[in-house]
Amino acid sequence: MADAVRRLFIHAGPPKTGSSAVQHIFRTHDIPSVMYPKVGLWADGSHHNLMLNFYRDFNRPEVTQTDIHEMFEAIGADARRTSHNMLISSEGLVARDVGALIRALLPYLGGARWEPEILIVCREHFEICASSYNQRVKDAVVLERRGPDDFLAEDRFAYAPIVRKLRASGFPVTALNYHPAEDFVQRFLSHIGVSDARPIDNERRNISLSVKGLIATLAANNVAQTAADRHRCDSAIRRLRPFFAPSGFIFGREAAEAAELRFRDDRRFLSDEFGIELPSGDLAARQNGFFIDRRELEEIAAVTRDLGPEGSAIVAFASRYLRSEPGAEPPGARR
Repeated sequence: MADAVRRLFIHAGPPKTGSSAVQHIFRTHDIPSVMYPKVGLWADGSHHNLMLNFYRDFNRPEVTQTDIHEMFEAIGADARRTSHNMLISSEGLVARDVGALIRALLPYLGGARWEPEILIVCREHFEICASSYNQRVKDAVVLERRGPDDFLAEDRFAYAPIVRKLRASGFPVTALNYHPAEDFVQRFLSHIGVSDARPIDNERRNISLSVKGLIATLAANNVAQTAADRHRCDSAIRRLRPFFAPSGFIFGREAAEAAELRFRDDRRFLSDEFGIELPSGDLAARQNGFFIDRRELEEIAAVTRDLGPEGSAIVAFASRYLRSEPGAEPPGARR
């Protein structure tokens, strides 16, 4: 009798679409009906180390260089011990040649008939832009220095080009809706065939910086000259409370209206291709939340006071985003 078909799910992201929550679930829960290789994991449960070793991208200090053939051999050995489907998850795959990874891995998985499927998750455009911007600012390797509007102007926040590139691999691509976020993890598990798991709370992972923390960190990115400087600034800024909070709308009206022209077409593409209807709230009702008040600027001044000239420069930069009464003296000027 022919072997049963097994599914190889490659969860490619993109970033800030609930990937961390999915990866955390598989790292911390016993889900026997789907094989989640323990090879090439980072501490957060993603397969970033597997992915980066395959593409020989060793730019990030977290990467542990490992022979990719040994990693594939270990995955194959585990696959031959079960009859389950397999999930590999790394949001970094969305920008890579996923087909190359799939074709390289399949020969190691034994004689079973494997059917690969590439999964992506789609989140409302302004939400993913705000969350991605937040992530890049807080990333000590990326060190994003631009303001939100300049970041939003990049013509890369669209799903249609992602889907077309992934389809060029020759493997089927499935898009899942991130919304409603409350039951996203359960819907993801259901899609990959997890039927024996109890309902799992969609625990928030990799939470964004609060606006106050985001502006202070953006200031530190622009002030710090070395990695050591950035680390010292970050240690001080992290004393802000609250330092973390869900990301919100942080874009100016002109930048948002220009981006909406692109996003409108992309929403139509997702609807036509996958039946996905992303939320599309009234842009006129959204207020730019990328500002701090006088009290928050004083808090930034307080936690950075011991940094000396660097602290003064951080406060001066952060004061660009001060929303207060006309003519008021910013806290940085009184230090």
